[in-house]
Amino acid sequence: MASSDRNTVYVVLGANKGIGLGLVQALLVRPRTTIIATVRPGAPVVSLSEACLKTSQGEGTQLHTLAVNFSTTTETSALKTLLDHEIRPKVNHVDVFISSIGHTDVMKPVLETSPRAMREHFEVNTITPLTWLQAFWPLMGAPLDEAVAAAPTKIFFLSSSVGCIGEWMEPMPGGAYGPAKAALNWVVRKLHFELENWVQTEMGDIAAKSWNYPGKPPLTVAQSVGGILSLVDGATRENSSGKFLSYDGKEIPW
Repeated sequence: MASSDRNTVYVVLGANKGIGLGLVQALLVRPRTTIIATVRPGAPVVSLSEACLKTSQGEGTQLHTLAVNFSTTTETSALKTLLDHEIRPKVNHVDVFISSIGHTDVMKPVLETSPRAMREHFEVNTITPLTWLQAFWPLMGAPLDEAVAAAPTKIFFLSSSVGCIGEWMEPMPGGAYGPAKAALNWVVRKLHFELENWVQTEMGDIAAKSWNYPGKPPLTVAQSVGGILSLVDGATRENSSGKFLSYDGKEIPW
């Protein structure tokens, strides 16, 4: 039996900086928690390790790190093989899946956005989170004893209001980042209907601090993480599933 069978198991994608790192640090403090954190190879692994050494750790809590390059898509089958070797010997289920993967290098108007930029942004912001969900899915539906299987698995993707195509359409350039996040939003919305007994929530607007909206001061990582974990802890299919939510729980039009 894996040592973390009765821990609450979280997957955090993109965990070496920003919101992802903040989530890992906040979860480390909780007792009986297992965190599977994915980062890019090299310096990101070191920075995550150093940051976590400075964080108090709850009783029985464990951190497992996976180093994978997010710049190019790894096939789902290869990710499953990686999980079989690195994760399955340590955990037998996943309770909460959170993708904080996000990348943009420049925000240009639509007519100035290159095909190369579009492809790169879709690889990182849309395709990679989906392939990781596909790879972890067998662990999210793993049969558990009644004491462990007290709550349904929850799935969260951190998006941005830049990906909104409704009434919140932003006036500033969205480059290739906006359409890539919009595609991710579609995936999440579709999952809500395909997985009738599961919870998927699209949390967004975390990029607000980057543009410093008028009348709205930038959020700190701690504020964002606090709001996100509040949504994670309280999420049900009835109140959250298939919705695009800001960190403070406000619903954003798709």
